[in-house]
Amino acid sequence: MRRELPGDGSAHASPIQCRLAEVKAPFPPGSLFLAPMVGLSHRALRTLVREFGGLDFAYTEMASAAALVSGSPNEEWYLDAGPQPERTMLQFYTLKPERLVEALHACAGRDVMGADINFGCAAPHISRAGGGVAWMENPEAAAGLVAAARAAWPRLLSAKLRIGPEEDYPRLRDFCLGLVEAGVDFLALHPRLSGEKFRRTSRWDFVGKLAAELSVPVIGNGDIRSYSTYRERASGASPDGIMIGREAARRPWIFALIRGREAREDFVLSVDLLETGHRMLDLIEELLPPDFHHTRARRFFYYYAENFTFAHHIRWKLQNAPSLPAMRSELERYISEVPQDRLRSYRD
Repeated sequence: MRRELPGDGSAHASPIQCRLAEVKAPFPPGSLFLAPMVGLSHRALRTLVREFGGLDFAYTEMASAAALVSGSPNEEWYLDAGPQPERTMLQFYTLKPERLVEALHACAGRDVMGADINFGCAAPHISRAGGGVAWMENPEAAAGLVAAARAAWPRLLSAKLRIGPEEDYPRLRDFCLGLVEAGVDFLALHPRLSGEKFRRTSRWDFVGKLAAELSVPVIGNGDIRSYSTYRERASGASPDGIMIGREAARRPWIFALIRGREAREDFVLSVDLLETGHRMLDLIEELLPPDFHHTRARRFFYYYAENFTFAHHIRWKLQNAPSLPAMRSELERYISEVPQDRLRSYRD
């Protein structure tokens, strides 16, 4: 893996413009964020991404506030904020304000960047119970949730959300204004409707409108698959930051590639796909509990396999491998049969 960038790795050439100069932002304009993703944005992936470089801030996997306060051991793993907790947000979903307040009190001693409230998860078992995106159906209750969290949490507080149940910008703006008035420090918008899947292109015009109207920073999230799409979204919507999700599993070097291209137009990133796959398995074994090993590895390689010429073939092999050692063997067997796939160069 290539883990160094030319120059100092800063975002000095970012196309994102500094908006609302009178507002004191909690992070530099143009910052890059790793999105919170169930089964993906765990410590192992964050470590791999940071080894390549370019990432500014990250989120943990989404954790249940109620499960944490009831003593569930899994939530502790979901909220492991390493390797750089001071640059990582804890993300919670909750059904009740009092459970979130208890969870935030339980996390008071953690050296983390802040905490995030999930208003965007559309998983049926969460939204039907009243969590995630279901909060967007009740703006007053959502603002009350933020106010309760703000009173309990002295550090950064953010919210991640979707457009809502319908394509209604005034409704979204008013919902966000309620959250801002209640005390959030910044927002991250994934501009899709509540129940939309990823096949529908995200509506970045909603990100741009919010960024222009709100008095807190707005991060845009959705469909960043390359340096070209990063530039297009950053220049078109002018958000205060860009958040990348599944592409970080497909290409954990995407943040390094973006920063490298910002620093130098002819920048090319060389990646050893076999070494990177092995490194991810090493990190999963080292940093995650044994019960998580197989599921987290399968989830990662579902996306990572797209880098290979015969993606469907190697994905099927990895998804059906019974253990991590078997996954290693499948990777090595594939590269022995398709050696030209081992070293790849990326510039977009």
